[in-house]
Amino acid sequence: MTHPLHQRRRRLRSRRQRKRVGTLWRLLIVGSAAAASLWFFSHPNWVVRSPEEIEIQGNQWLPDTLIHQHLAISYPETLLQLNPQAIATRLETNLPITQAQANRQLLPPRLIIHLQERTPVAVALLPSQADANGVIQEQIGLLDAEGLWVPLESQDLFSQLPRLPNLRIRGSSQIYEKSWPRVYAALAASPLQVTEIDWRDPSRVILHSRELGEVHLGSLGENFAAQLAALDRLRNLPQQIDLNQVDYIDIQNPEAPYVQTRSPSPSPSPSAD
Repeated sequence: MTHPLHQRRRRLRSRRQRKRVGTLWRLLIVGSAAAASLWFFSHPNWVVRSPEEIEIQGNQWLPDTLIHQHLAISYPETLLQLNPQAIATRLETNLPITQAQANRQLLPPRLIIHLQERTPVAVALLPSQADANGVIQEQIGLLDAEGLWVPLESQDLFSQLPRLPNLRIRGSSQIYEKSWPRVYAALAASPLQVTEIDWRDPSRVILHSRELGEVHLGSLGENFAAQLAALDRLRNLPQQIDLNQVDYIDIQNPEAPYVQTRSPSPSPSPSAD
C-alpha cells in the first residue's frame, strides 16, 4: 500500500511537469506569434514604397502633392515603422487643417490619411521681420474665417497651392485673432468686392474695393457693417464722377461719406515767344 506522503509527492511532481509543459507551450506560441508578426510586417507586401501607396481622404482644396511633401516619410518604409500619431501631428502643425488622422490598414495593406481642412478666406501678411539670412520681408500666410493664421513658409509652398483667396490683408496676428471673425462676417454679407484691407495701423484702416477703389475707414469698430452698407449705396458713384479723379472715399462717418478728389495737375507754363 502506497504511503499518503508518496502519493502527495507524486501529485506535486505531476503538477509541476504540467506547469512546465504549459509554460513551454505559451513561450512557443508567443515566439511564433512574434516571428509571424515580424514576417508579416517586413513582408514586401506590407512595405510602403512610394506616395502613391498612401491614400489621402477629405482634401478638397489642398493638393495631394503638398500633403505628401509634409508626411516626411523615407521610402521604402514598413507599415510597422510608421507612426500614425506623429504623421497626424506634423500635418496639423504645418498645413491649414483642423484635424488629421493617420491609420494603418493591413488588409489590404496601406496607410490612410483623413483630413479636415480649414478653408482660407484671405492671404494675410504680418509685419516685416528678418529671416534666417537677415533679409527683411513680410510673413505671408493664409487666414480662415475664425482668424487662424497659418504661415506659408516658403515660396515653393506658396506656388504649389492650386488657388488663393482674392482678398489680401496686412496687419498683426493679434488683430486677426481678436477682430477678424466679426469683420469677415460683415464682409461676407456685403455685395462689395473687397480686394485688400490695410490694417497695419488699427486707427487708420484702408480698404480697397473693385467698385470704388480706396476707402478710408478709420478704426474697424462696431459700425463696420454700417460703413459697408454706406459704401454699397455709393455703387453708382462711377456713373456720376470719373473714379480716376477720386483720390479716396472717407467713410469714417457712414452717415456722411466724403469723396476726396485729386488736385488738378498744374497747367504747363506758356512758352516764351
